[in-house]
Order: sequence, then C-alpha cells, then structure tokens
Amino acid sequence: MNVRETLRPLETRVTFSYLTAFALVLIVFSLAVHVAFATDIHRETSERLDALVREGQTALEVRHGRLKIDSDALQLIAPASESISWYDARGESIRRIGALEPSGSTVATADAAAPKLALAGANVPARVVAAVDLTTSRGLVRRVDLELVIGLLAALAVAGVGGRILARRSIDRVVATVRTLRDFTADAAHELRGPLAALTSNAAASLRDDDGLTPTHRRRLATISATATSMATTVDDLLLLARAETPIERDLYAIELGDRVAAVVDARRALALEKQIALEFEPFRARIYGNPDEVDRIVGNLLDNALRYTCALGRVSVGIDTDRSGVVLHVSDTGTGIAPEDQTRIFERFWRADGVRGRDGGTGLGLAIVRALARRHGGDVAVKSVPGSGSDFTVWFPLKPPVTHDVSTM
Repeated sequence: MNVRETLRPLETRVTFSYLTAFALVLIVFSLAVHVAFATDIHRETSERLDALVREGQTALEVRHGRLKIDSDALQLIAPASESISWYDARGESIRRIGALEPSGSTVATADAAAPKLALAGANVPARVVAAVDLTTSRGLVRRVDLELVIGLLAALAVAGVGGRILARRSIDRVVATVRTLRDFTADAAHELRGPLAALTSNAAASLRDDDGLTPTHRRRLATISATATSMATTVDDLLLLARAETPIERDLYAIELGDRVAAVVDARRALALEKQIALEFEPFRARIYGNPDEVDRIVGNLLDNALRYTCALGRVSVGIDTDRSGVVLHVSDTGTGIAPEDQTRIFERFWRADGVRGRDGGTGLGLAIVRALARRHGGDVAVKSVPGSGSDFTVWFPLKPPVTHDVSTM
C-alpha cells in the first residue's frame, strides 16, 4: 500500500469536513431566509387583516334609523380572496362582503368589536370579522423554500467538488512530505550500514584478540559491540520499512505458505523450549504470491512477539486457513495480552506501550514492519486480545497476486 492509498481515508475525512462546514453555513443561511420571508408574509397578512377590520368598523352607519354599510369604503376588498363579515351579539351573521368564508385551514381571520349604534333589535352588529385567503402567501413561501432547497443542493454539489480538490491538494503536500521523509530515512539508513558494520567487526575483533585487555576495557568493547549490533538491526528495520512503500511487482513469487511458516517455526523451537513454552503448528498447504523473505519476516516478527510476551508453561500456536477472499495466518498466544486502548496503536512505528510490554527492550518496529509488509502484499493484519489471557494476530493474504504479473515459483 503506497502513501497515497494510506492517506486516502484522511483525504475523505478532510473533504467531508469541508463539505460539512459549508453545508452548515448554507443551512443556517437558508433557514434565516425562510424565517425572514415567512415573517414578512405573516406581518403583511396581519396588517391587511387589521386594515380590513378597521374598514369594516368605519363602514357602518345609521341612516333614518336604519343600518347602512358604506360600500364606497370597501372598494379595496379583493372579492375572491378577502371578506368582511358582521355578526350580532348572538353570533349570527348579519352581512358579509366578499366571497371568502371566514373559516377553513387556508383562511386567516381577525375580529374586533363593532361600533355601538343607536339601534335596537337583533340586527345590531356586535363584532366585525375580516378574512384573508392564505393560499397565495403559502404558495409563495413554498416556492421560496423549494428554490432554497434546489440552491442548497446545487451549492453542496459544487462544494463537494471544490472540497475534494482542496483536500487532494492538501494531501498531495502531505504525500510529498512523507515521501521525502521516507527517502531520507532510506538514504540515512543505507549510509549508516557501512560505519555500523565496521564498528561491529572491529569491536568483535578486539574482543577476540587477547592483548592483555583489562576487564574494564573488555566490558566497554562488549557494550560497544552490542550497541552497534542493535543499531544495525534498527537500521535494517528502517530500510525494510522504507522498501515496503515501493510496489511489489518485481518481488512476486508463488510461495507455499505452509512450508515457509514451518521453517520459521522450526527455527524458534529451541527458544520456545528454553522458555518452557509449547510451540504448536499444524501443517497446511496454501499458495500465496509475494516476496518469500518478507513473508518469513512477517511470520518471524509475529512469532518473536508471541514468545516474548508469553510466560513459562504458556502456549503459542500458529495456524493457516483459507476463505473465499484469501489465505489467513493466525499466530495466537496465552501471554500478557494487550489493553484495548493500545490495540489500535501497536502497529505504529516506535510506539511503546506502558507496563510490561513497554519494558521488553525492543525497538517498537516489529509490528509496524508486519503491517507494512502485509499491505505491500495486498493484505493486512489485525489483532484480538484480552489483557491477561493472550492475543491472536491475524494476517490476511489475497489469493491472487496484488498485480497481474508472471510470477516465479518458490
């Protein structure tokens, strides 16, 4: 898996962040426009109802002892969408101007007391009711809402494309930086191999020569030799990690995984016997495609990790099986286990856990190498662990080569 593929989830998260922030801004803006427009429509409707009520109050007059309604004062009423009604004290309608019934779900009304008139009887107006049809105003609000939704979706589509472009440009800079660091690590590690080899060989030669070295000098030389050897191992691991970022096309072979695992297990039986650990492996034939040395390194690192954290009288078992998607390698142990909060970090480079697992003297690169090499082969690694009960590492290899390529058999 190259740097670009590794950072693809980050690119997706950055794009989603851009889109989410822009969407929130647009949604707040759209809600503000909706509220402002609906409020304005409601205010205009209320003002129109108040005006109609006032007109209904002023249109009443008494002429020659009879109730008259001044029609000239009501000429501004829209007959189809507005009306003014007068009711007596018993709530019975006396008269209505305009065809709109003052009831219904699409009708807004307002009422007020009618002016007191010098008349007696049931036909004296006690209340004036004005009604306005809301169909047109509600249609306007719905139209504005529809236009806002269409505009919002169009803006989100444009923002998604723009966010993707911005995220890709940001990730491109990260990829360039990571590649620069990787190349620097590989170059530095390569340059350090020679001096470290010379230092190790000279320290070993000095220890072999018995030229009257004092015990103090001998201890110092032994410390130098051990430190140089440890540094050389770390340098080799760094070179291997840098190489794991390169394509695997030229390193593909057909590998019998069972044979490779059996050889790695046999090489560690003496260590398991010394630590009084039962090392179990049931042969299983399964073919994968990849680099045999790197596959050996994957199995070896997992076995070394299991043996390191398993106490005496414990058990380490290695198994292979297949499913529809690939070949699965299991390395299980009955060791100290891994805390849940650490299980997502153990594959990070140089990461060291607190407690027992952090005091083993390792470099913190073993599991990082396992994951890098597994991904280079088109697979991946996962872990299930219970503190105090042990761990189960699973490495998945694809059935087909990571690329279409003629492969050699090994």
